[in-house]
Amino acid sequence: MLSFTAVHTLTACLVDADADAEHLGWGQTPTLLLVHDWPLNPASPRRRKMRSLQFPLHPEDLLTDPAGLPALLHRLADSLRHPATPTPYQRILHTMVARVRATAPDARLLAWAACYDDIHTRDGEPRQVRRVDAVDIDGRLYQLTHLRGEDHPLVLVDDTPDPADIPATHPGLAALLAATVGYTAAGHAGGAS
Repeated sequence: MLSFTAVHTLTACLVDADADAEHLGWGQTPTLLLVHDWPLNPASPRRRKMRSLQFPLHPEDLLTDPAGLPALLHRLADSLRHPATPTPYQRILHTMVARVRATAPDARLLAWAACYDDIHTRDGEPRQVRRVDAVDIDGRLYQLTHLRGEDHPLVLVDDTPDPADIPATHPGLAALLAATVGYTAAGHAGGAS
């Protein structure tokens, strides 16, 4: 179970991802984030450092299904569970996890997140927003919503998300997290476990 401090640090990681996206501007390709941490000192494993690895999704991958990003997240998770036919994303994940393990062998995968532009209706008017949705290893849901033109995003961390009130990305992120844990535990990423 993630500690109170880890949840806050992960939330700060997501706010930083939104700030990075803000610098790139609106209309960017959705980006996935793999959030992980590792002990600062092997003798004291309770103190940990956290970071995220980001990679943008290919815009054409989002056009292959009318369901867009949620469907792509499920396809990515399925490709990791059934690696018979290698995909470019499997190679990217392999490289990301190998990089994490090379720099921090005691790293643990904590969450997957998606950063993407969306439309939000406010007072009956459509507004452009950037969203960062994440699911951590405890099943906790993180939702960051940044209205275009606003200085700061709204952040919601939900320990027990209501299935009737979750973003469309949630099931795909949860599936991707489960597949990644299995992918790394099975030793596909350079012997990672």
